[in-house]
Amino acid sequence: MLVSLKSKGFTLIELVVVIIILGILAVVATPLFLDFRRDAEISRVNAIAAAYQQAITFSHTRWQIHGSNSSMNDLPGYAGGELDINNFGYPLGIDKGNPMGQPTNIGQGEQGCVDLWNTLQDDPASVSLSTIDNDSDFQAYRHQADTNPTGLTQCTYVLRTLNDTAGRETAEIKIIYDSVAGTVVSEITD
Repeated sequence: MLVSLKSKGFTLIELVVVIIILGILAVVATPLFLDFRRDAEISRVNAIAAAYQQAITFSHTRWQIHGSNSSMNDLPGYAGGELDINNFGYPLGIDKGNPMGQPTNIGQGEQGCVDLWNTLQDDPASVSLSTIDNDSDFQAYRHQADTNPTGLTQCTYVLRTLNDTAGRETAEIKIIYDSVAGTVVSEITD
């Protein structure tokens, strides 16, 4: 009777080679995974900006249909009838007061930008004031336009989910709403 003593298993060399190969793959794949996350956030920001622009356009159209040619409080028939509109027909916020003391400025402080964000979007991403760090997706800043400043007419929403701690001017990924032009743009820098 012959007994075969064949070994069934891996040698130490084979195991070391497999571990080295897995380590190399992990080093190569990790940066790619991080880029996928950034790309996904950029796509999300572009989608949010497009939805925000659509809401601005709808409110402007509603203002035109209403036959108005000046600022107005509580635009009827849109966004719960609480949206305040400037002379150009674009949203300024809610609760601006009637009559509006400053019909060119957005909202009441930075809260006006937060109110616009939450009023104009269905199921909006979380946003907080620029002075509050509460792990929200975006932080809101109310400010003058860089060109032709006519008041506090812009809101910038800076993405915070990728750990960008820069202010509104130097942030890498942000959405900017201009209430004079009625535009919403996403700005992405590398």
